[in-house]
Amino acid sequence: MTTNSRVKKAKNLPGERWKLIELPRPTFSMDYYVSNKGRIKSKHKENGSERVLNPSPDKKNYLKSSIKLKGGNYGLYVHMQVARYWSKKSKNSVYYIHKDLNRLNNLPSNVIWVTEERWRQYLRDRAKMLGYVPHKKGGKAKLKARQVAQIKKYLKKGKMAKSKIAAKYNVSHTQINRIESGENWADVKAAK
Repeated sequence: MTTNSRVKKAKNLPGERWKLIELPRPTFSMDYYVSNKGRIKSKHKENGSERVLNPSPDKKNYLKSSIKLKGGNYGLYVHMQVARYWSKKSKNSVYYIHKDLNRLNNLPSNVIWVTEERWRQYLRDRAKMLGYVPHKKGGKAKLKARQVAQIKKYLKKGKMAKSKIAAKYNVSHTQINRIESGENWADVKAAK
């Protein structure tokens, strides 16, 4: 059986160069490459055909492609590979960040290595950009006091299952137990 099909090659952007990504486990039939333009491509080990991957944003808006390795799937994050292979790292750098705070911009000029101090500043800048207001105990409270008062009212009446209360307010069953025991939100009284 002869094949007359041409090997598909990924079309490069102007000035685009590629580096082979070292993965934690072997792949079945593909090698993966990251470019200096923030793109990832696969290349078939036998026939050499190439395809640029189309990563999707995860919950935190990082671009990720799921690839198959021996032993299971693996999340290939674009920014991590760009930082690893294309961004310059100084001796004191321990973290990498998106300089413009945009996690979809994975050019090496934007994914940069920074010191821990600069990384902490980046976290503050990003929180400010997203309108994050810190909770007095360190996180962002998922519930407001009036919601907790209503939850305590439901718990007091005992007519609604804790799992239903948790689902209604989009919190865990454990959180409902903590509210009931007074471990959390002890200062809030039940609604009337």
